[in-house]
Amino acid sequence: MNALLNEFTCKWWFATIAPTLFVLGACASSHYTVLQPASEPLTNFSVLQINDFTSNLDDVDSVNLANRFADQLHLKIMAEREKSPGQSFFSEIVRSTDKVDSVLVLDGKVISFDKGSRAKRYWIGFGAGKAYCTIQATFTNKETGAEVLKTNFDGELAMGFFGGDEQEAVDAVVESFIDYFADYFQVKAEP
Repeated sequence: MNALLNEFTCKWWFATIAPTLFVLGACASSHYTVLQPASEPLTNFSVLQINDFTSNLDDVDSVNLANRFADQLHLKIMAEREKSPGQSFFSEIVRSTDKVDSVLVLDGKVISFDKGSRAKRYWIGFGAGKAYCTIQATFTNKETGAEVLKTNFDGELAMGFFGGDEQEAVDAVVESFIDYFADYFQVKAEP
């Protein structure tokens, strides 16, 4: 009876606890760095236009990332707006517009991207084979053409379930954009 109980306990642990530990072990992180603070009040803008992103890297993975990132970011921002209506400075967030007045244009450029090694993340972890991505964003006043602010957004994946997918590093960059918008582009409640 004791052997049967030990076998059940062992199977139960591997079936329920072990997968949970692997999933929780994913280590994607993100942050942003303001390179140039806002040169004019961000409340001057009612529309955010997200242009197609580019890449200063010419490898296929970086170019593909640049090609899909603006759409991924736009979808995430719109989902966040649905969760928290009325908190953004912007009345519209669009991929393109003919409007010029009160439009802040976001141009992004992939300045670093490395898929890393999934095998190293899985077998070694703790930073070996990490995937990382950095996108530099420039925000410009569409009417004047003046650069309003510039920020770098970084994401990395050090380890994860079966080594994690490098897309998690990209998703972390999207999250750093969302954090940045929450910190700088939202109406703050009066204390």
